Amino acid sequence: MTTESDPTKTVKVEPSPDPDAAQDATFITNTEDAGIGGGVAALAAHAETPKRNWGQELWTLMKKHWFLEGLACAIAFAAIWPALGKTGGYIRAEYTVSYGAVMLIFILSGMSLKSAVLIKSLANWRMHLVVQVISLGITPALGLALGKLLMLSPTFNQTLAKGLIIACSTPTTISSNVLMTKQAGGDEAGALTNAVIGNILDVFISPSLIFAYVGDLGSTPLDYGKTFQNLTITVIAPLIVGQGLQFAFPKLVPWLSARMNLAMLNSSLLLVLVWNVFCNTFSEHITDGLDAGSFVSVFFLALGCFLLFSAISFWTSRIPLLRFSRRETPCTQRAKQNYQTTNQVAIVMCAATKTVALGIPMINIIYKGSPLIGIISAPLLVYHAEQLVVGSFLVTWFTKWVQRGEAPPLVEDVVLEETVTQA
Repeated sequence: MTTESDPTKTVKVEPSPDPDAAQDATFITNTEDAGIGGGVAALAAHAETPKRNWGQELWTLMKKHWFLEGLACAIAFAAIWPALGKTGGYIRAEYTVSYGAVMLIFILSGMSLKSAVLIKSLANWRMHLVVQVISLGITPALGLALGKLLMLSPTFNQTLAKGLIIACSTPTTISSNVLMTKQAGGDEAGALTNAVIGNILDVFISPSLIFAYVGDLGSTPLDYGKTFQNLTITVIAPLIVGQGLQFAFPKLVPWLSARMNLAMLNSSLLLVLVWNVFCNTFSEHITDGLDAGSFVSVFFLALGCFLLFSAISFWTSRIPLLRFSRRETPCTQRAKQNYQTTNQVAIVMCAATKTVALGIPMINIIYKGSPLIGIISAPLLVYHAEQLVVGSFLVTWFTKWVQRGEAPPLVEDVVLEETVTQA
C-alpha cells in the first residue's frame, strides 16, 4: 500500500529580523519533487554568505609575524638615529645592550628550559645525533663552499659572503622550531631537546667554525681566549643562573608567565641587540659602498640554502637504516609509522633552521668593536626571516602529511596486536 504525499504542502519559516532577508521568509517546498532534502538545500542556498573581514585578517597576520616587522623597524630606526644606540653613544650600548640585554636574554632562556622533558627525551639519541651532524657539520660545510665561491666573484661583497658562511655555522633556533614542530604534529619534546643541545654545543663549536672558516674581518683581530671569556660571562653563566632560579623557585616561571609573555620579552630584547648592531653600522657609513645587487643575491641565496637544508634533513630522516622508532615492544605498524613520522618532522624543523638569538650575540662578541658587524649579520637575519615565512608553509604541509592515515592507533588496537603476537 502506497501513501501519496500532498504536493501543495508548504514549509513556513518565521520572518528574519534582518530586512534584507524578508524576501526569504517563506519557502515553498514540493515534497513530491524535492522532498525534505530539497527543502534543506533551498534553505542553505538562501543563507547569507558571511563577508570576510579583511581588516581582522590583516591584523592577525601582522600579529603572527610581529618579529619580522619589529626587525624592519629596528633597522630603520638605527638608520634614522644611529648616535642613540652606537657604541659610546647616548645610552652606552656597549654596557647596557652588549652585557645587560644579552645576559637577560639568556637568563630568561635558562628559566624557560624544561629540564625534566629534556632528560626524558635524551633516550632518542639517533634523532639528536642526526640533527646535530646536519646542523653543525653538513650545513656549515655547504655554507663554506658557497661562501668561497662567492668570494671568487669580483662584484660580490666579501663581507656578505663571510656573513653567509657564519649564518650556516650557527645552530638551530631555541623556540620557533619547537613551536613549528608542535603545530605540525611532530615530536615537540625531541625538538626542544635538540634546540637545547645544539645551542649548548654551539657555544664551543660555532666560534671554532667561525675562527677556522672566516677569521678576522681585517679591521679587528680575533682573540680566541677573550671570545670564550665573554661567552662565559654573557651566555653560559646567565643560562646557569636561569636554571638555578627555575630549580630554587619552581613557581616563579608560571607566576611570571601569567603576567607577561616571556617569549615576546626575549624576542624584544633580541630586537634591541639588532638595533644596536645596525646603529654601529650606520654610524660608520659602512653601507654606503654596498650595491643593491649583493643584498638581492643574499635574499635568494639564503632562501636556497634553507630549502636545500630542509630537503637534506627530510631525505636523511627517511633512510631506513637509521630506524628512528625506538619502540621495541610489539605494537601496530601504524603506531611505528606515526612515531617515525613525528621524528622526521622534528628533524627537518631543527636541522635546517638557524638561530639569531645566539648567532647575533656571538657575532657581536667575536667581532666586538668592528663596524662591519651589521653587514656580516645581514645574511643570518635574512635567513631567519625566510625560515619563519617558509616554515609556516612547511607546517601546513607536514600537518597534512602526519594526519594522512598515520594517526596514533587506539589503545585497543595495540592490545589486540600484542595478544595476537603472544598467541
